[in-house]
Amino acid sequence: MKPVAITLAVLSALSALSIPCHADPLAAGNTAERPAAASEDSLHVGVGMAYVPEYTGSKKSHVVPLPIFERTFSNGIFISSTRGLGIQTTQDNLQLSAALSYGGARADHKRNIFEGSDALKGMGDIDGAAQAVLSASYRFDALSVSLGTTQNLSQRSHGNTYTLGSSLQLLATASDQLGLGVSAEYADRKHVQTYFGVTPEQSLRSGYHSFSTKAGFTSVGAAVSWNHVIDKQWSVHTVAGLKTLTGDAADSPLTKRRTAPILLTGLIYAF
Repeated sequence: MKPVAITLAVLSALSALSIPCHADPLAAGNTAERPAAASEDSLHVGVGMAYVPEYTGSKKSHVVPLPIFERTFSNGIFISSTRGLGIQTTQDNLQLSAALSYGGARADHKRNIFEGSDALKGMGDIDGAAQAVLSASYRFDALSVSLGTTQNLSQRSHGNTYTLGSSLQLLATASDQLGLGVSAEYADRKHVQTYFGVTPEQSLRSGYHSFSTKAGFTSVGAAVSWNHVIDKQWSVHTVAGLKTLTGDAADSPLTKRRTAPILLTGLIYAF
């Protein structure tokens, strides 16, 4: 079985986080083998849960479910509940990926136990958007480096993000793979203003003071990932890490906690 677990679990967690993009510091926590190469067909389904902030910068965290589905075809096309619809290709140690996905939504009130935060009352909802997610990674034995970007397509005012990451494989046996990953995210001014800025109108409605932002690094993070293979079909995947906001994201009046823990685990079945 190809242990795609960490990749799937991390990306699932990003969806649950309501983070405005897929490029997140914890994505560098993937040190397991890559998803099936272009010459292989694979199907993975799973369920899990994550303990994550209600929104990026929130003081409160909650538990959310993580449905996982990933179908990869021999021509490199994939359909994923976390990565979207896209194509990937691998040449020696280089892997390239391009996908169309959806994300970035944020509710300004507590809609249910899984969505929204009352700490954002008056800020207005942020609509989700179609996104182009592009990534490139290169592996040097146990060490790999990656560069990715999320480009908003249907909501250009949401701006774009760029992520640089690195991961190190600490352990690799037939039953267990353990890794450490770190990364940093950079965002343009539109993105930082949308998710961390406060306009005069929003200030009047919410009570937060006005806050204008600029482009810059918004977060750094680190994660430990563990993939445990039970048998040829079943495996358990766990990621534990910390994400720290930086720059204007850290100074925003919406940010109640600069550093937050993220914990997720999932059970995956390979067909």
